[in-house]
Amino acid sequence: MTNEKVISMPVREITDLKVILATWYKFLQDQADKLTPDDFSRCLRTPVILNLETNDVELLFTGSEELLKGFKDFILAAG
Repeated sequence: MTNEKVISMPVREITDLKVILATWYKFLQDQADKLTPDDFSRCLRTPVILNLETNDVELLFTGSEELLKGFKDFILAAG
């Protein structure tokens, strides 16, 4: 994937983490015809950052700027 970008999303509860990851997976499934198999696999690897001192959790989503903008629009349309 060329010109890969990263967006972060803070997570308040573990149940929120599951919902957000399921939403990301559904979005990627909908975009599968626009992604190569390698890009699809790379996007599925979503790092989870845990700050042990503050107990904060954050998800990092990677992909092209267009893909990440589409995900943002997908979330806003669902909400």
